[in-house]
Amino acid sequence: MKRAVWIILFVVLLPFVTQAQDVRVSATVDSTRYLIGEWIHVQLNVDAPGTVKLQLPSSDDDVLEGEFVSAEDAEVEENDGRRLYRQEMIATVFDTGSIALRVRVRYTRQGDTTTYEALSQPIALAVTTVELDTSQAFKDIKDVIEVPLTIWDYLLYAAVLLLLLLAAWLIYRWYRRRQDRPVEEAPVIVPDIPAHVTALRALETLRERQLWQHGQHKQYQSELTDILRTYIEQRWHLHAMEQPTSEIMPGVAMIGLSPSLVEELERVLRLADMTKFARFVPTSEQHENGMRFALTFVEKTRTSDETLSGPSSAASVVEAETSGETEHGEETEHGEETEHGEETEHGGGSKHV
Repeated sequence: MKRAVWIILFVVLLPFVTQAQDVRVSATVDSTRYLIGEWIHVQLNVDAPGTVKLQLPSSDDDVLEGEFVSAEDAEVEENDGRRLYRQEMIATVFDTGSIALRVRVRYTRQGDTTTYEALSQPIALAVTTVELDTSQAFKDIKDVIEVPLTIWDYLLYAAVLLLLLLAAWLIYRWYRRRQDRPVEEAPVIVPDIPAHVTALRALETLRERQLWQHGQHKQYQSELTDILRTYIEQRWHLHAMEQPTSEIMPGVAMIGLSPSLVEELERVLRLADMTKFARFVPTSEQHENGMRFALTFVEKTRTSDETLSGPSSAASVVEAETSGETEHGEETEHGEETEHGEETEHGGGSKHV
């Protein structure tokens, strides 16, 4: 008796359990008559449990008795553990007659890898072809119609002709210019002026300007030492123009000059520093000694293969300076020793004790 009750309950509840697990598909169209190849707009509704994973139509295999064209994104609504999918899709049919169109939806259940299918109800469609009027006779193919030229056609041809003539004229001008272009001669390479020539010319110019004789002591000492710094930089590639005296002298001492030249160079540079920064006013003798040393320094340190194209020698400049009468009343004779123990020989530079 108890077993019979269980059987009855199973039979009664089975449809409800099955309905809860089923996927129901319905499809509707807006018309039942279509021409062959005409697009058919299908409204697809899928009612499925929330635990299944649906695969909505996306290929020709999903449209029975027809072909798949496209589909929009589905709208999803959830209600009591179930989901309602609404989708607009387009199908077409290339057969004529009565067609039973059906839509297939595939799905998988949770924990099950088997793919199940659910079909919509058949949609009865009447597909026809384009009707031809057979009562009318067939017409032959017409001959090619000659279209007369208009004013715009003539203007177009004239514009094309003008463009061709302009292009030909430009090409002709380019060719003539290329033929008339003079042959470019190789540039004349002017040899660089040796460093000692540049320095001696600058010293001669500075001496002729007589700056310190007119009270411009700072300007004179600044230009004198700039000439020496430039010569040192060009002759030995030392950064003499960018460094103070204290940083220049160690580099000069390492280039192999005699200690007396290095010592006198430092004395001249420091005298200029005092004049420029400490408002020191050198005497006329100090100015002249600085010029003599600069000329002697350049003459003694010039390279042996350089030719002098400026003043004939440093001695000629010294002689021109010492043979004249200075504005401060100081006279220097050949071979006579100066107040600071300096002897000057004709053409031999100066010697400092």
